[in-house]
Amino acid sequence: MVLLKPTYIIDGDITDIDLDHLLASGVRGIIFDLDSTLLAPKSAEISQEVEAWLKRVRVNFKVVILSNNKKEDYVKAAEKLFEMPAIPRAAKPRRWGFQKSLEILKLPAEEVVVIGDRPLTDVLGGHRAGIRTVLVRALKTIKEPAWKTFFRNLERCFIKN
Repeated sequence: MVLLKPTYIIDGDITDIDLDHLLASGVRGIIFDLDSTLLAPKSAEISQEVEAWLKRVRVNFKVVILSNNKKEDYVKAAEKLFEMPAIPRAAKPRRWGFQKSLEILKLPAEEVVVIGDRPLTDVLGGHRAGIRTVLVRALKTIKEPAWKTFFRNLERCFIKN
């Protein structure tokens, strides 16, 4: 269960992350999950809040997107939209995508965090690769089906204990 417990838990979406705290803790790079973390699934629009937050991120951090999404065209479109490298078909929580992300960032694992909305993929995979993790909620702008919210909350029950 320790591998499911994130280094940091944010009771909000990515825009609620304190970037100064990450910087002060030695973080120089960020690996982002894509769907529900940066972007509403199957969407091609960045919210104004996320866009403004990412401008602040880029001042001090190197960034990369690591997605389990199998649609390479979709992930490549996100790469252009966000203007950052993106890796599709990551098969998180497997380590290879996280290792490839570290190579792109040209940073050691100790200087990187993984930011995502799923303990079983983002948090577990990040910890397996020796990277600190930040668990966020899905974007505030997303209206999910009730069954999806139920499973998200169920996953979070395992990390609170």
